[in-house]
Amino acid sequence: MARNALGIALVTATCWFADAAMAQTSATNPQRPARGVESTVPLRRIKAEATKLDSLLATGLQRRREEPLPVVDDATFLRRSYLNIVGRIPTLQETEAFLADQEPQKRDLLCDRLLDSQGRTSHFANFWFDLLRVKSRQRQLNGEPFAHFLRESIQQDKPYDQLVRELLTADGAAHESGHGATGYLLRDMNMPHDAMANTLRIFLGTRLECAQCHNHPFDTWTQKEFYEMAAFFGGIRYRTDEQMKTLAGARTLLANADDRTKAQARNLLQRMSQGISGTGTGVERLPDDYKYDDQKPQSPILANTIFGADVKLKYPADTRPGKRPTPRAAKGRGERAPEANSRAALADWMTSKKNPRFTKMIVNRMWARTFGKGLIEPLDDWKKDTEAVHPELFEQLEKLLIDLDYDLRQFERVLVHMHLFQRATPSEDPATDVPYAFAGPLGHRLSAEQLWDSLLTLVYDDIDERLRPLDARAKEAYDQYEELKTATPEQIVAMVEERRNPGKMSREQMQDQRENARRQLAADAELQKRAQPLLRELAMARRQGDLKRIAEIAQQLQAAGFDLGQRSARGREDGQMLRASDLTQPAPANHPLHVFGQSDRETIDAASTAATVPQVLTMLNGFLDQKVLEGASALKRDLETAPNGERRVRIAFLTVLNREPSPDEVKVWRRAIAIDGEAVIRDLVWVLCNSNEFRFAR
Repeated sequence: MARNALGIALVTATCWFADAAMAQTSATNPQRPARGVESTVPLRRIKAEATKLDSLLATGLQRRREEPLPVVDDATFLRRSYLNIVGRIPTLQETEAFLADQEPQKRDLLCDRLLDSQGRTSHFANFWFDLLRVKSRQRQLNGEPFAHFLRESIQQDKPYDQLVRELLTADGAAHESGHGATGYLLRDMNMPHDAMANTLRIFLGTRLECAQCHNHPFDTWTQKEFYEMAAFFGGIRYRTDEQMKTLAGARTLLANADDRTKAQARNLLQRMSQGISGTGTGVERLPDDYKYDDQKPQSPILANTIFGADVKLKYPADTRPGKRPTPRAAKGRGERAPEANSRAALADWMTSKKNPRFTKMIVNRMWARTFGKGLIEPLDDWKKDTEAVHPELFEQLEKLLIDLDYDLRQFERVLVHMHLFQRATPSEDPATDVPYAFAGPLGHRLSAEQLWDSLLTLVYDDIDERLRPLDARAKEAYDQYEELKTATPEQIVAMVEERRNPGKMSREQMQDQRENARRQLAADAELQKRAQPLLRELAMARRQGDLKRIAEIAQQLQAAGFDLGQRSARGREDGQMLRASDLTQPAPANHPLHVFGQSDRETIDAASTAATVPQVLTMLNGFLDQKVLEGASALKRDLETAPNGERRVRIAFLTVLNREPSPDEVKVWRRAIAIDGEAVIRDLVWVLCNSNEFRFAR
């Protein structure tokens, strides 16, 4: 009895105590953007830019003899805004507050508030993690510093061109704080050709990988042109020179160690020495099987761009005796060709405002992210004759991003302030063989991350308040690197030995541990005894629906020593109950994120939105039962404290679907409650969570 009542107190008190905590912590949440959108660009300018875009879109629709779709109601706009901008559905409190708001500009104000929230950092991080194939673990490489770099870049509103430049030119030790950008090139470690192919696809929409082995069969690119681009990454090294010295010294000391110690020490030192060095030689050799007449196999090829402005590198002179001062590539594994700073030259060319595809590419990706499809499709396989469905609109979008100094948050702000963002989605899927003209946004199944974060919204009062510091997952790698950075070979051996026996305790430590546990159990029993009268009062207040008295009793229980509200408010009971962006990247195979189609991060944009049977089973038999209907969830608390059956039905609809139920829906479910009792509410939650209305953005 006491245990059950205490559980009731915990879930009921959550909202009261969490509200005060959230008011204090959300304002300083580490993932909240560094500055407000209004402080950078006034809303009136954003609205003016959005009006220009709407006007150009209207002209394009008229040209195609299409009419724009009608404007959606407040409930649909609310849910769409939350899912698009912060990647989750709104809570019950957020939904009711917006629907009751009479402010004429409430839609504009909502979008700006969401863009200024920490939830936007989290959701936009998922976009980059998927596109750049971020993985928490890649053999001996820890990918969390790379994820930290991306989160921080988003939170600081780093201009897009600067972000790309840092990815292409990063150097230093991968696990050292401040060097997270090296994770981009290390994602294709020891495969610079793959790194170049992925770079061209991601940032320029050019699929050059087919030209790596032969002239492109479906485009104009040749194998020689591929190697001319690959030459910009020529000479990249995936180790840092400074740490290689420590590695050599440790090997000498470990010569007589046992095999297990050697292996563990080797792993530690490899992690420390991984990184990026070399500015780029600007030279690459053709493969042995090169078969075209324009060059011989193994000929050195100089860096050259495939379109746009030419890049002229300043190659160092060849100082070998009797050789002319011409660029050369390394011949053997131990030889290094002279560096020509070719990576920086590539970054200058790629991020230039004059590059014919750089700005267009991200503009198209941002449009597709907001409205469901790109103005150019496919997103990353452009040909020379590729054209946008609305060319004038596309040109204006490109100009807009440049005028905004590549600020992607302000660019997204313009998009969500367009009338297009408020229009209905088509009632039928558009034809696949005809470019979509955007009479309204396209509906789509929620991404795995949106589904997971929306399910968490049913459990916690504010999942965004629970977002962790930007470097929380990377800090362990940073600390270990600093420990190893200055360690002597002797200290490294000692670290290995310590890691081999992490749980070893002395007899005195074991006795202290048992004594502390005994004292804690005695203290808990005493607290339970003293709390019995309050728990009985709490049960009575709950039966009477007296919310004020429930809050007073919960306060007294907390003063008596019960830590009410913390587990439900912040989820410290389960390290996996975090927003998708704060979890291991990608999530483990048994996690709902994996079941719902999260990318495995092996290829670019590999996420899936296809429906499967395991997804249904996950919803029905897993998460809903364990976390929402049986656990200490916000939805369960709100349903239990509702004064009557009609309010419970309304809470279920407003929480899960973010709209009021229709009169017919209220009638049907109230009748079911009258016949079968309150257990019907569980069925209602199951039905709503497994409906297409929940799983799809509309």
